[in-house]
Amino acid sequence: MNLRIGAFGKQESAAMVLIAAFFGGCFAADSRLLFENGNASWIIEIISTIQALLLFEATVWALRVRGGNDLSALIGDSHVKRALAVFLMLALLLAAMQPLQRFLLTMTQYVFVESKHVTACLYLLPCLFLLTALGAETLVRTARILLPILLVSIAAALLSGIGQYHLYRIHPIPFAEPANLFTLAGGAQIRAAPPLLALLCIGEGTQDRMAMRSAGRIGAIAGGALAALALFALSMTFTYTQLKDMPAPFYRMLVEVRAENPTLRLDRAVLFLWLGGAVLTSAFYLYAACVLFCKTFRVRDSRPVALCFSGVAATLILVLFYETETTAKILEHLYRDAWMLIGLPFPLILLKPRRRKPKCAASV
Repeated sequence: MNLRIGAFGKQESAAMVLIAAFFGGCFAADSRLLFENGNASWIIEIISTIQALLLFEATVWALRVRGGNDLSALIGDSHVKRALAVFLMLALLLAAMQPLQRFLLTMTQYVFVESKHVTACLYLLPCLFLLTALGAETLVRTARILLPILLVSIAAALLSGIGQYHLYRIHPIPFAEPANLFTLAGGAQIRAAPPLLALLCIGEGTQDRMAMRSAGRIGAIAGGALAALALFALSMTFTYTQLKDMPAPFYRMLVEVRAENPTLRLDRAVLFLWLGGAVLTSAFYLYAACVLFCKTFRVRDSRPVALCFSGVAATLILVLFYETETTAKILEHLYRDAWMLIGLPFPLILLKPRRRKPKCAASV
C-alpha cells in the first residue's frame, strides 16, 4: 500500500498532537455555544481533555491486548465495525473543517474585507491537498519545526494583553453548575478527541505502541493546558456577553492590544502564523481520515482519497459560510451534537468480536 505514513519519533508525534489540541480547543468552537452560559470555557477544555485521554488510554489498552499498532487493528474484517469507522471518518472531516472555517471568517471580516469567501477558500485548498497527499511524516516533521514559532507567538499574544486582564470578568462563577460543565465538556469531544484519534490512525509510523502512547499523553496534556490558559486569559479580557457575539475572540483581543499600544503590531503577523497551524491541523485530520479509509476498505493509494477528502472539506466550508436559517441550524447541530460521531461508535469498536464456534463434524 502507498499510504505514505513513513517513520517518525515521539517528539514529532507529540508536537503534532499539541498543535492540533491547541487549535481545536481555542479556534474550532462556536463562540455562541462556548460562552452562552458564562466564561467556563477554560474549565470545559480541561474536562474534555481528561475525557479524551481516558478514551485514548482505553484504545491503547485494547491494542495491547490484541497486538495491534493502530486503530485499523481494532476494526479488522468486521462489517459492523467498518460501518462504525465511517462515523469516525466523518468526525475527522468535521474536525478538519472547523478551525479553517473560523480562520477564513476572521480573514474575510477583519483582514481582506472586500474579498469573497470562495477566493479565500481556493487559496487554502491546494495547501490542504498538498499537505494531505505528502503523508504523515511530512506533517509531523513540519509540526516539529513550526511548534517553537507558534509557542513564541502564543506567549507574545498572551503577555501583550496583561494590562487588560481582570478577574471580575469571569463572573458568573463557572463551578455553580457542575452538571452543565460535564455536559458541555462531553459535547466538546469533537474538538478534544480528534488529535488523539488521528494519532491512533497513523500509529504504524510511530516507533512502537508505547511511543505512541507517550506522545499522545504529552501532546494532549500540553496542548489542552495551553488552550485552557489561553481561554482563561480570554475570559479575563472580555465578559461572556461580549464573547458570545465575537466570531474571532482571540484576534479581537490582539486588535484591542494594538488600539492601546500602536507599536505592538502583532495582530496580522500572529494571525497568519496561526493560520499556518490551522491548515496543518486540518491536513493532519484529513490524512488520518484517508489512512483509516484506505485500511478499512483496502484502498492501496491514499493520494486520490486525499484529493477527495480535501475537496469535501473545502466544499463544506464554502456551503456553511453563507448565513441562512438552514446553514445556521446545521452549524448549531454540528457544533453541539457532532460529538456523537465519536462517543457512540468508538466504544463499540473497542469491543472484542465474538469468535464463532467451529461446527462439529457430522457423524458418520
